[in-house]
Amino acid sequence: MNSPNLAALPDDLLLEVTSCLSTRADILNLALSSKYLFTSTCPVLYAHVHLGTAEQCQRTLSMLRSRPEVARHIQKLRIRFSASSNYMVDINGITISAMLRELAPKLDVLHTFIWDADEIPQCDDMWFALRMSCPRLRTLGTCYGSVIPSQRSHLLEFKNLRGFSLTLKYGYHTHHTDDFQDALPFDGRLWDMLIRRSPDLEELHVLGGPLILDGTVHPLCNARWPLLHSLSLGDVMLDWSSGPGPMSSKRPFIAFLEAHQRLRFFRISRTALSPHVVPSLDPSALPHLTHFTGSLEHLQALAPSHPQITHLTIEEPLIIRDLAPLLIAGVLQSLRCLTELRVAFVFHSSYENGNLIRNLVSACPGLTTLEITCARRSSFKVDTLAKSVNCLPRLRHLRLTLVPIATGDSLRVCACHVVQAIPRLQTFALTFISASLPLSLTPVDFGLYEESGNYVVRTDEHGLPHSLSCTERRPALRLPFTLPSIPIPLAVPLPTFSPFTSHSPPRERKMRTQRYLLNLHPGTSKHGGLGLILERSTAGDEARVLTVLVALSGLALWGFFA
Repeated sequence: MNSPNLAALPDDLLLEVTSCLSTRADILNLALSSKYLFTSTCPVLYAHVHLGTAEQCQRTLSMLRSRPEVARHIQKLRIRFSASSNYMVDINGITISAMLRELAPKLDVLHTFIWDADEIPQCDDMWFALRMSCPRLRTLGTCYGSVIPSQRSHLLEFKNLRGFSLTLKYGYHTHHTDDFQDALPFDGRLWDMLIRRSPDLEELHVLGGPLILDGTVHPLCNARWPLLHSLSLGDVMLDWSSGPGPMSSKRPFIAFLEAHQRLRFFRISRTALSPHVVPSLDPSALPHLTHFTGSLEHLQALAPSHPQITHLTIEEPLIIRDLAPLLIAGVLQSLRCLTELRVAFVFHSSYENGNLIRNLVSACPGLTTLEITCARRSSFKVDTLAKSVNCLPRLRHLRLTLVPIATGDSLRVCACHVVQAIPRLQTFALTFISASLPLSLTPVDFGLYEESGNYVVRTDEHGLPHSLSCTERRPALRLPFTLPSIPIPLAVPLPTFSPFTSHSPPRERKMRTQRYLLNLHPGTSKHGGLGLILERSTAGDEARVLTVLVALSGLALWGFFA
């Protein structure tokens, strides 16, 4: 009888096996085991491609250009890298956008493309190549930096889009501050593309500053997309200067929300929607809303009429005062279906007595995912926080970002404390940040953290954790001396963290990654029963008591028969 061979499976069954693998690293290891398996798993391995550095973009795009049989499987492509401070001499941006223009004819099934660099593509023909060569492309994402698209840009010629995202980067706010009170030249064509030529738009994400003429209502407020289900608006001025109007009339953006009953994901800022206007929203509006991101004041107005919210992110950090824990818990108690919560706290002094976490846990007993950020001051130890969160019976995913205590434990020891306190976890992450880090920056995005670790809990046949699959990242070691000042640039100094004091956007730091497997019970398997008796744990205590009882029973029987 022949031994079973994975490569002998039909392609459809092999794809089902591949889809059951939990991580992309496991899929890659399977694909590299043979040439046939690599060819068969390409549709899964390369379905979503996310390139995060300029070097990775150039190497991967060059490979895809020479391997059309691989490029044809890409469905979603995301480009992200840090551009040069000078747009006109940004060699990386010119090279990558030109490579994408040449690669476009080979992307047969591409339906989503996201350009998330600091500047727009220098090669504007890239958009023309994507529009003409990728008939399935229906979701676009781009950004505006120090240079904005011209009126003849091919970016604004798309039609029948299903999703669109626009992010205004640091360079836009630096070079176009005077344009905030004037209509930008691309504004009319942009909204004409989204409103008139994309009537079936399903997702819209605009994150950045004001794009309208002062004293007018934003064109977004007059748009109607019957299939819209996801909406994100950053600091975009909509109808603030339109005046309150008669008491019976509604603000234009409130009427826009009431007209889009299919909205499930809603992210808003104070600039786009003032919290004091939210109560004018009809309680029956947004009946399918399940994902909400905004301020605590927005949530206070929405929570009573929308208890069906399951995913909540409070973007504005909450300053901890005496009554803050009770206020937060009171708002969250009305969200009976809440399963995911992301929240950030600011501590101005050493804290805390446990009331904050206890109130949070008691208000949301059904949480399965919890992300907590504690900034400015070292608040509490990781093991103390983990023990407080242990009261959540359904919790499976946890992320903690905090300022470490000076005499605290290492990242590895903290990870052991977390999994021992909450053995039901499947994955968790720990990130230590500096007390001086501005809250406007996301530590994970820019690498502006002291150290960070992602952990996957591995369990035995009884469902008990026995080891951790660890991936830890720390800043790369720096040279102990200063390089000489010569015309050839050997190193690029790191800018300051604050976007308000530096003349360039924060750059990603080079991180050193360490992967290893941590055994949570070292040595127990080698010693067998003796190791269990000597183990310092609850099981060890029970084993020692049982041993003493057996010994006493043996002595009693020996004395009786002797």
